[in-house]
Amino acid sequence: MSLEGEADYAALAAIELQTNRQRNLYFSNSQIFGDPAWELMLEAYVATTENRCVDLSDLENDLRRPVSVITRLAAILEAEGYLERCRSHKNQRLGYVKLTNDAIAWCEQCFDLKRAGR
Repeated sequence: MSLEGEADYAALAAIELQTNRQRNLYFSNSQIFGDPAWELMLEAYVATTENRCVDLSDLENDLRRPVSVITRLAAILEAEGYLERCRSHKNQRLGYVKLTNDAIAWCEQCFDLKRAGR
């Protein structure tokens, strides 16, 4: 994937995240209308394309879920091969993750389907 293509996909991921957050302003119960696993994947996609890892504790406000739920989802996504842990030199106990190469490719295929209107 070219850098331009990565930026395009990252922009699509950011737009989808923003759309979800705007929707949550109108529907107070994001537990019903949200998909925190996919949003975690989108956050990780954007971070990974920026060569950084996502701090799971930072996502509590963005995903409107307790950090315990986010950590559990991250563990499931890691077990499925979508996420991998990043090491933090600051604090080994905190959870930092990024997408695996396979997950990046799968996300991009999803973005292509969305762009094609499927």
